[in-house]
This record gives sequence, C-alpha cells and structure tokens, in this order.
Amino acid sequence: MAITQAMCTSFKQELMLSMHNFHPTGASAASTFKLALYSSGATLNASTTGFVTAGECRGTNYATAGSALTVVGVTSGSTSGFVDFADLTFLNVTLAADGALIYNSTPFTSNNAGTTLTNAAVAVLDFGGSKSASAGDFTIVFPAATSAAAIIRIA
Repeated sequence: MAITQAMCTSFKQELMLSMHNFHPTGASAASTFKLALYSSGATLNASTTGFVTAGECRGTNYATAGSALTVVGVTSGSTSGFVDFADLTFLNVTLAADGALIYNSTPFTSNNAGTTLTNAAVAVLDFGGSKSASAGDFTIVFPAATSAAAIIRIA
C-alpha cells in the first residue's frame, strides 16, 4: 500500500471533456471539490479514478469523505495555469494522515463518450510521512497558485 503524489490521469482526460469547472466557489455551475484524508494503508496514485473509502482516515470529528475545498481562483503565469484553493482546516480532530485525495463530488454527469462520473479524482497528495492531530486542528496549507509548487498546475 502506498500513496504517491500525482495529478490523476483520468482527471487529465476529463479536463479535455469539460467535466470539471474550477470557477470560484459559489459561482454558477462551479464544481464542488473536496479533500479526504488517508492513512498509510491507502493505495492512491496517478491511476486513482475516484474517491475511495479504503484507507480513509477514521478519527474523532473527521467526517467520512472529507471536507469541501474553497476555490479562490484560477490564474496563469508565464506558460502555466494554476488553481488556487483556500487552506482547509479540520477542526478539533484526532487522527493520523499520510496523504489526501482531492476529488470533484459534482462532475458533469456524462460526457460524449457516455461515461458517467461520480466523485472523480483530481490529485493525490503525499504528506511524506504521517501527520497527526490529537484533539486539535489539522490544516492543509496550499501553496500560492502563482507558484511552481501549486497543487493543480498545467504547464
């Protein structure tokens, strides 16, 4: 079992089919993106196609399927495009997480090929080891969207 940081391959194809809408949260037709936390028992990588419960964290005050992300905006710089998410805090939790999955809980339901998507995977995050909180806040800090380190960056 392993968590390997990657932009999911299925997501790359789904972008070409207009299945994801990164308009800022609250905008008309904006997709709802979520982040779920996973333990070392999870297998997540570029071939992950959707949200999975296997290996998802269990802990006090952590809701199954994670929490919604806030899309702050989409920008470009030089030759790359970036998505910016607001930092996400899981409040007063007790858990240990080794990684996370960003997924779209509201992708457009079908494309021209007749594919129906549910909880479509976007990106896998590897924390580089176990991170924990004990009756405290667990915060995912996203890098600046204009940075080469942006989580979702198309170059």
